[in-house]
Amino acid sequence: MSSDASVLSVESVRAGSRVQTRPRFYLWMSVAMAATAFLGFAPTFWMPLAQGVPERIGVIAIHGTLFFGWTLFVIYQAWLASSGRIARHRDIGMIGISIATAMVIFAILTAIDEVRRADAAHFGASAESFMILPLATVLLFASFVTAALVNLRRAEWHKRLMIAATATILNAPIARPYIVYVVMGGHPPPFQGNVGLAGFPASPPPPLLGILPTDLAPLIFLAAGMIYDRRTRGKIHPAWWWTGGAILGVHLLKIPFSETALWHSMARGLVMLAG
Repeated sequence: MSSDASVLSVESVRAGSRVQTRPRFYLWMSVAMAATAFLGFAPTFWMPLAQGVPERIGVIAIHGTLFFGWTLFVIYQAWLASSGRIARHRDIGMIGISIATAMVIFAILTAIDEVRRADAAHFGASAESFMILPLATVLLFASFVTAALVNLRRAEWHKRLMIAATATILNAPIARPYIVYVVMGGHPPPFQGNVGLAGFPASPPPPLLGILPTDLAPLIFLAAGMIYDRRTRGKIHPAWWWTGGAILGVHLLKIPFSETALWHSMARGLVMLAG
């Protein structure tokens, strides 16, 4: 009996070590980011969609599905990690690589589609300047996800890089309420056969300086990570400094670069390359 009890005790310890509960800070961070994405798009997507306004632009529909799906995927991955199911977390990670790759592709296609529609309304030059915003965002996202994969076995770097990657794509949902309630004063025009900004009457894209605050708002999530590190580790992990510095640098440099002849040439070339 004592031998059997010992075996059971050892097996219980092993089982417990496989599903050991870990701090859930990153799980709650991922939930907060998904909630930000959902609430941010509520006034221009979820609410009009619930009222029967359709999404007729296929590339934007796929783009939105992938990006919101990513936030849900990150929640699941964070839950697996916090529950100690690391092997499962790594296996599912292969799906994340596919989602992230598709996100980059459709983000670029969506940006090109927006330039084409703006050009048809004779706002081509301003649309080319504005195009740098989504492309800068997707560049940061792809860079952080790639860095996270390179640091797959360095968990402290990996999880922070994934949080930073997800935070970078929140500028769009954060910008939507800003556009509706600040720029439009809470009185957006009726949607014209399509949800989203594409459903509003054609107008030139807003100047980049006007949306810079919403571009930098995702840094709040990085700041939360810094505060958590300071309280639990006694120091801030360098991943937050690297990613925060990259986000700040890219978003500040893109403003003057977007007005250069070089950028406009690159933007037009990308649109022409896509056919």
